[in-house]
Amino acid sequence: MRPYKLTDFTRCMVSKSNRLSKVSVFDEEISTLSGNTYSEFKQRVEMQRKHGKMRVHFVLALFDKKSDEFVGQIDLFVINKQLRWVNLGYQIHNQYWGKGFATEAAFLAQKLAFTQLDVYRVEAATELKNKAAIKVAKKSGMLYEGKRIKFFPDNGGVDMVVYGANAIDFKYVI
Repeated sequence: MRPYKLTDFTRCMVSKSNRLSKVSVFDEEISTLSGNTYSEFKQRVEMQRKHGKMRVHFVLALFDKKSDEFVGQIDLFVINKQLRWVNLGYQIHNQYWGKGFATEAAFLAQKLAFTQLDVYRVEAATELKNKAAIKVAKKSGMLYEGKRIKFFPDNGGVDMVVYGANAIDFKYVI
């Protein structure tokens, strides 16, 4: 788990091309790879670096420790700087689902947030029907906090389930 490098382009595109057919409505393309050219990739990585320096959004690429293949990405988006509160998001290419990459990365992202980024609160919010994302939040040590009813206005309102962790309690999980 680390920030993207421009030299990651080829590995990222190979992984993207090896994706399986879409498995579910939650099987989304990784935002950093939404283009197919090096120029688009470079532009997104440079934007991510800028946002990281501004301390508003941290995006990290995920690689398999054994094969060094690109498997996905994780991000910490600052919701409120004053409260030191971030949202945790994770995306894994579907050919790597069920192998623990998201859970391990979610745990490491929390550890990074609490120990290096001076974050107090990490939350993961997802749609109620996204059972895989909920499982990752739970397995990475986050606790169920509740529901946000009609939180997103799309399609008449999308309900979200919220899991969270804080720096005080996380110290006991490490």
